[in-house]
Formats: sequence, structure tokens, C-alpha cells
Amino acid sequence: MTRWWRRWRKPALDIGLIAALLLAVSFLPPDTSLAERRKQRVLRFCVPDLASPLVAADQPGAPGPELRQMQAVAARLGLPLQTVAIANMGRSFNPRDWQIGRGQCDIIGGGLADSSANRDFLTLLPNGGRIAMVRAGPAAELPKGAEIGVFMGSAGLDRLRLSGWLRAQGWRARPLATQAALDAYLRGGGTALASTLTPLPPDTKVADLPPEAAESQSLAFGLWRGDVTLTRAVRRALSQTPAR
Repeated sequence: MTRWWRRWRKPALDIGLIAALLLAVSFLPPDTSLAERRKQRVLRFCVPDLASPLVAADQPGAPGPELRQMQAVAARLGLPLQTVAIANMGRSFNPRDWQIGRGQCDIIGGGLADSSANRDFLTLLPNGGRIAMVRAGPAAELPKGAEIGVFMGSAGLDRLRLSGWLRAQGWRARPLATQAALDAYLRGGGTALASTLTPLPPDTKVADLPPEAAESQSLAFGLWRGDVTLTRAVRRALSQTPAR
């Protein structure tokens, strides 16, 4: 073994290993997510509630801002848009518990917070909207031990942070699972926490929460990790679509 080879053997082996890895990557099958949607001729947009003001799919003449954006994206991709309501979205702290998959959804929206919990399993594309939590109902201060309703109604907000703040106030949280339950709770004179996207009964008093309880977050569209070609196409279409 020559002196020259002993000196350059390790760098040469490292370069060879890197070249071999790059060559192997070139043989991986291409991502076909966009081609598959074109083959199926549908783009499925999943939301937690079709009646949400962000969607309002039951009002074809006046869709909500997220639905308008997604209709424009689908038109640019040359695909019909199918809006799908997923009841489990937003009802669990962990997005993995929403029981959704590629078989149901190509894009997820309808109040999806741009949070670390959602980024753990989705690629998020901000859509220009924002979401926060507010207090709704009587303005009187609640004593320690009092009950307060909580209706999250959106996907990916920081529930641990809100839960810690409620405990610090000494209040007992009463989960409200549906919009109807929230409405009934407020009409019964209760105080509740809800997102700014939640339609409230007329004349309901609303107040902002302190920063330690919840912060305002961007809203986003979520796509499955690994759907590279579809994500690129949606990102490009969104950049060509007027924001909200």
C-alpha cells in the first residue's frame, strides 16, 4: 500500500459511500401522489364541520374563505373538489386520534391550527387565517371551584396550555363536545371558552383570554407527509390564489 493511498483512503471511501447512496436514491420510485389524484379525478378536502364559517359548504353561492381557496386550488389542478366532513377532527388532543387517512383525505382544513402537534404528522401550508380562544358568556369573575365550559371545535390548538391555565385559576373544565352543547350551555347562563371560529348565540359577550391561556395561531391546510408532488402543486396553486 503506497503512502499516497494510506493518506487518501478514508476520504476516498467516504466519497464513494456518498456517491453510492445518491445512486441508490435515484432508483427509488417517484412520488405519484399528484398523478394518483389526477387518475382518480377528485381532490378530497376534509374538514371537521361543513357548517363552519370557514367552509359553509351548504351555501354554494357564498362558501367560506378556506373553501373558496381550495376551490381555486382544485380548479388550477384541473380536479373536481369533494368536501368531506370528519366528525373526529378536533375532538382529541392528539391529531393521530382523528382516525383519518389517505383513503379519506387529500387535504385537511376547516380550522387546522399551524401547531407543533399538527406538524408532527402533516405538512402544513399557511392559508392566511388565524385562530385564538375567547371567553364567552357573563363577564362576572368566576370564583375558584366554579365550572366553565370548554368547546375547542378546531384542530390542533394547545389544549395542555389551556388546561394548565384553567387549573391555575382553580376552575373545573366541563368539555362541550358539540356546537349545540355550547349553545345550550351559554343560553343556560354558563361561561365557556371557545375558538374565535365558533359561531356564538346572538348578544353573547366575548372577551379575549390572557396570553398565558392561549395564543393566536395561524391557520393552515394540511397534506400528508410524503405526498411531495401533490404538496408542491398545491403550494404553487395557493401562491397564485388571492389570500382569503
